Amino acid sequence: MAMAAQKSVASLMRKTLDRQAAVARVKFRFKKNQVEQILLTYVRDGNIGPYSELLKVLQDCPLTDANYQILFEDCLSCVVLLGREMKQFVDVLCNVDWAGRSEDLVELFSRFMLSLVTAHTYHCPRVMTCLIKLFKADGESWEESPPEETVRLWSNVHTVIAQIVAIMPLTSDLLIQAVMDQFPYYKAGCFANRAYVHNLIWMSKYIPSLREQIMLTIVNRMVVMDVNVVDQSKNKSQVDTMFEMDVEETDEVMETLDYCMMEMLKWLEDERNPVLEIMCRVFERIVLPTHGIRHVQFLLLYTISISQQCADRVLNNLWVVAAGLHGLGPGALATRRTAASHLSGLLARCVRVPNTRLIKYLKIMAEWCHSYITATQEASSSSDNTKVHGAFHAICHAVFYLVAFKHNHLFSTKENIHFVESLNLPRLVTCTLNPLRTCPPQVTRAFSSVTRAHQVVYCQAIIEKNTRHTLHSTDLQFDEWFPYDPYTLPISGKIIWPLCIEYKDWLKDGDDETQYSGMKRKLETDDDDYLMMVTPSQKLASSLSNCISPGFKTSEMI
Repeated sequence: MAMAAQKSVASLMRKTLDRQAAVARVKFRFKKNQVEQILLTYVRDGNIGPYSELLKVLQDCPLTDANYQILFEDCLSCVVLLGREMKQFVDVLCNVDWAGRSEDLVELFSRFMLSLVTAHTYHCPRVMTCLIKLFKADGESWEESPPEETVRLWSNVHTVIAQIVAIMPLTSDLLIQAVMDQFPYYKAGCFANRAYVHNLIWMSKYIPSLREQIMLTIVNRMVVMDVNVVDQSKNKSQVDTMFEMDVEETDEVMETLDYCMMEMLKWLEDERNPVLEIMCRVFERIVLPTHGIRHVQFLLLYTISISQQCADRVLNNLWVVAAGLHGLGPGALATRRTAASHLSGLLARCVRVPNTRLIKYLKIMAEWCHSYITATQEASSSSDNTKVHGAFHAICHAVFYLVAFKHNHLFSTKENIHFVESLNLPRLVTCTLNPLRTCPPQVTRAFSSVTRAHQVVYCQAIIEKNTRHTLHSTDLQFDEWFPYDPYTLPISGKIIWPLCIEYKDWLKDGDDETQYSGMKRKLETDDDDYLMMVTPSQKLASSLSNCISPGFKTSEMI
């Protein structure tokens, strides 16, 4: 008991002394040249006492403007002393609250930073990291533009970064490394990620040499968000009940991705070229090899919607990859399948892709498929192995998808019907490679219905045969991923929806409509009781999430 009492008294005394020391530090006032003398005695004589006290003051106590000015004026006058052994002091200086101060004091900090990195280049990574961290401060998300005070703080940081890179161009490599290292975790919240993306885009405007690396970094992190949104939505459909925390987490990731999409769309719209060209390259490097995402690829749809030059490049490159024509070998099967899915999705969904492009690529794809069939028939050993002929199956599925989705145009005139007949679809359907066997059931159903109604090809016998075969086989899996499914993020969706065509069932009358008009109509026709139960954004997201994947019935409904 006595020992416990002694420890308690000692603890109270320690706390009292700590509080007294803290009060003393708050009341502490720097004298001119005092900081310089402390640093000088530490470096030359090893006098650690005043130096340690200085570190505590800078770490624990907010600086008045007067102390701040003396500190950085002294540091400027003795910057030569801040060598490698002073990295702890440099870290403390970099983390001093400076960005919100007066213009003169911000300019003083900027001059010190420039002197520091030019005199001691090994401090550059530390300085860049501390500057980039300031873009991760807490705050509240904004609608049109960030608050003026926040923009002023960010502007001060960007000014320092721009000055350092202008004087020392090679530091741009250190800057982009800091950007990648400091990117917030996707669960860090909407503001943290959106503010970071906003500032990276800002940075790309005064350091154009980093545009592509910045876009690569942003899109790569957005893909991570997108993958996690998809994974969580799958888990939600598989489990009857979810913890409230999980639901909120899913909503937060979706909101974060939504606002990051908004920032990227504004960037593409504001700068156009060469940012649109960069977007095409980033898509090919990051998005194209990624299967199963639902949202990030719509940046490409937006890009080709506002640039015909980009549209021609993207569509051609997707075809080259899907067909294995790039001269570097056929390429990975998964990537070729994904390229075929993107190609058919863009041709079907994008409002601003003209029907002449649809005709062109349908003809090219059909001719490639017929050449492939001929080559396999002439081969000494042919097989219906779906892995061996996976690219052929994927391109056939793209043809079937486009015929079903764009039937309004393809069967609108005699000339167009003759074109469809020239594709020789019966040969694709009845060949020994049997592409209908691996085609997603909803696409098969729609393609069969459309072509039977227009007496182009009859698929029912083969479909029934494949169904019987499937009943005896449990290893056949359909790829039911359609990259340009209805877009489900409500904020950025206001920009994306007008650019997307919604599937129109050929059995129903009425004109084609964009996804935007379809969603608007669905919202207007719902009953008032439902409208009173949810907010507009919740209602919009709910109606979108109930959309059928490619516009066709899902396989579970067949």
